[in-house]
Amino acid sequence: MTPDLEKELDDFKLSHYENADFDSLTKKTIQLYNKFERLKDKKKQNRVVLDLYTLYLQATEILFINSHALSVTVDRFPSALFIDSFNLRNFISENFAKTTELSSWFFKLIFSVLKDNSGTNEKYNLYTNLIKEVAKDYLGDYDLLNAYKHGYRVKANHSQTTLSISVGNGQHFKLNDSDSTITYFSKETRDGVPIVLQHTLNFKIGRIFGKCLFVCSLLNNMRAIILLHYKKPVSSKDISSFYINDKDEWNSMFGGSHFKQPVFSLKGLNKKNAIPK
Repeated sequence: MTPDLEKELDDFKLSHYENADFDSLTKKTIQLYNKFERLKDKKKQNRVVLDLYTLYLQATEILFINSHALSVTVDRFPSALFIDSFNLRNFISENFAKTTELSSWFFKLIFSVLKDNSGTNEKYNLYTNLIKEVAKDYLGDYDLLNAYKHGYRVKANHSQTTLSISVGNGQHFKLNDSDSTITYFSKETRDGVPIVLQHTLNFKIGRIFGKCLFVCSLLNNMRAIILLHYKKPVSSKDISSFYINDKDEWNSMFGGSHFKQPVFSLKGLNKKNAIPK
């Protein structure tokens, strides 16, 4: 690689992060949750639940795309930003959901810009556990983003749901509670046959809010790291610190569930009525 090309690539990378407005995601997250808490109208509340969850998935996708781009050399950086959906999911699965090798490297970068070094081990454990949870959320729910673009294929409901299991003697055991549900449809191919699936996603909206703020803080700090690397000025407001104030309350929001079931097969449709793959 020639010096001129290397400079051009460095300029492209720097420009990408100078112009990245990750803080707008943070502001939008807070605005949505504040709006949710103020609303009394059930229908409007349901809409905000959907908007917040899809914003969480979108921010997560941006985080992992940029994590992938940072993990490669500068000559591969431009193409890494345009990783396709299939390879992105493989990257997330191999590097964040299954192992902590890349996330360990990633968090060392993140912590390098945080001025408060107190409780570093505890913070590292929190971040490591959360990034795994976020990765699994994205891998399980990424189809929701596509359904969201076609609003008739998705709906949300803010209401209490209890997941329980029953045994033969009539006893019931509660597994977890949730306060929000999103139902959406997707299509996948099984044994060469297109199948329409209905997904039911249960969760607690407060935890989604917290995880979205966590993702946004990582994005903001990632941007700060790159700017500092290129010796650009970074102010304290450009650096985000994520922590849990009430651990008991946070832990009480853990859980949720995701079920999917086939609705029908598209195998019997004729060519005129067939749904394209």
